[in-house]
Amino acid sequence: MFLGLREHEMRSNPCIIGGKIPFDPNIIIIVMQSTFMYGDVCVSGQVCFERGRELGKEWMVMGYQVLKRQEAIAQAAETFQTDGNIRVMGPGALRNNIRVKHVTLPDVYSVEMQAFYNCTSLRSVSFPKLRSVKREAFSGCSHLKEVVLPRSVNHVEKAVFCDCRRMEQALFDKRVSCRELPDEFFSGCRGLRRVALPSGVVVIGRRAFYKCESLERIKLPDGLRKIGIEAFYQCGLTSLKLPEHLEIISDSAFLKCKRLEYVKVPPSVNVIGKWAFHGCTRLQVLEIGHDPQEVGEWLTNKNCIIRCHKGSRMEAYARTYGIQVEYL
Repeated sequence: MFLGLREHEMRSNPCIIGGKIPFDPNIIIIVMQSTFMYGDVCVSGQVCFERGRELGKEWMVMGYQVLKRQEAIAQAAETFQTDGNIRVMGPGALRNNIRVKHVTLPDVYSVEMQAFYNCTSLRSVSFPKLRSVKREAFSGCSHLKEVVLPRSVNHVEKAVFCDCRRMEQALFDKRVSCRELPDEFFSGCRGLRRVALPSGVVVIGRRAFYKCESLERIKLPDGLRKIGIEAFYQCGLTSLKLPEHLEIISDSAFLKCKRLEYVKVPPSVNVIGKWAFHGCTRLQVLEIGHDPQEVGEWLTNKNCIIRCHKGSRMEAYARTYGIQVEYL
């Protein structure tokens, strides 16, 4: 867990007034423009010092450091590795760097916003102790082919691997505790073929797999509850098994998945957004054996058959849009 605090938050938070908060070994603190005591840890600026003395006196620097942009650029080489006291890759640390090809972050807990943004030569990255990865951290790394997110990851943000066009494989340890795959997480990863999601994910965000044209199949977590707007827009899916506890299929969720041929919607789904399966030109059968509470307009194309129960609201819906019906 990370506790990110700025100066105004320290003033307004009563548990921090007086310059001290209780120590929790599971928290790493990242602070800007502030200095205070965290148990026996003194935190100043963007550096966490262990075994510090009381505020206003001397303390020993034992280093939980943030690697800032200036220092990162100075160290940049084809093979880049942080030393053991670096816990955080700072915001934009190597943004737009074209030298770095192979990155190892052995003790880094957090990769901040755009830390490796548009590092177009980056081929590989390893972060065995990673806990948090922030917005667009690796976005635009067009030569990155594979990523493995370790069990320790508990926080991910929007568009982390957006536009990594040559990425072929992205594997989460199934025990990763994240419950949401954020918006645009793998958006534009046209070469992505294999994905393993954490078992605890309940929401797949907006455009999470937008235009992942090489993605032919994906195992969705059993506990998934919601698929976001355009989550799988124009993906290469050839088959699709929706989990039994799914509740919401948002607008255009599978729009233009032109290789899908058959989809069965589980009875748990109570909302299917407009155009959810529209533009799926090879889709022959969309099976919906119940009446969802809400179904948006033009769910699918007219060349598709909606398979449903006779006399159901889904039958009436299909007739309204001129879509063929086949009875279960």
